[in-house]
Amino acid sequence: MLLKIYYYGHPVLRKRCEPISEITDEIRKLASDMIETMDKNDGIGLAAPQVGRSIRMFVLRNYIFTEEGHWTVSEPKVYINPKLSSPGTEMLSDTEGCLSLPGLRLHVLRPDKITVEAMDLDGKIFVEELEGYNARVRMHENDHINGVLFVDRIDVNARKKIDPLLKEMKKKYNP
Repeated sequence: MLLKIYYYGHPVLRKRCEPISEITDEIRKLASDMIETMDKNDGIGLAAPQVGRSIRMFVLRNYIFTEEGHWTVSEPKVYINPKLSSPGTEMLSDTEGCLSLPGLRLHVLRPDKITVEAMDLDGKIFVEELEGYNARVRMHENDHINGVLFVDRIDVNARKKIDPLLKEMKKKYNP
């Protein structure tokens, strides 16, 4: 089932989300619906607050570079109560976008590597060490469950330039 996406300016996007204490059928259904919503909107990741739920969960697909030299994406993956650690020492700037801020793509500075520990839908803990864009996607989605948006991570001058656009977006999507 497609879920409603909440846009910039909605208070749910600014809340620190609550941990998930039990993986229920409702959580499994939400994860499935989030994956469907992410895919139908051409997203690579989607966090629970973006669909109005203040819980610590996000879904995403990995970017994969094939032997033939093409990009593709992995099967979807669910992250419950993720914890990020061991950020790389090198900072890289790359373009990010967000389904909750449609049409906006900006350069964001983030660590080149990250370690993620999370739980899957079976309640199993897994750990990943990631780098490059796949690390960036997890940091971006993890920011969402902490009430942080990628526009909060850009430099002051860039933020001033887009403030009128953000005000317009807030008014358009949250009348």
